[in-house]
Amino acid sequence: MSDETDTLIAAERARREAIERDDADALEAGMTDIFHYAHINGLVEDKAAFLTRIRARSVKTHLNRASDVAVQFRPGYALMTGRSRIEYEWTTHENKGVTETLFLAVWEKQGEAWKISAYASTPLPAA
Repeated sequence: MSDETDTLIAAERARREAIERDDADALEAGMTDIFHYAHINGLVEDKAAFLTRIRARSVKTHLNRASDVAVQFRPGYALMTGRSRIEYEWTTHENKGVTETLFLAVWEKQGEAWKISAYASTPLPAA
């Protein structure tokens, strides 16, 4: 792997850890101004809606990990794909769950930093 690939994968790891900590400020710092998040359940959020939901802490994410990560670099941006495992719990009621998905993330290079501009997930294909 290249240094740039390692840097980008580290940014994705830090983003996922910030979600586990409900750290909206760290998430915001790593996002582009225009942000699009398409959840596996069909919910689509822009940057403001995504950060509002994180700050409300209605869902506690216990684990948020990526595996099988691949990166394709393009001029000014990168496409990241992989598998995701999220273990969560609704804080408003005792409802826990595990979601395993495939994901696509779009990262933009801004100065020396990589910032996420879009994320979408889909169910894993049937075995």
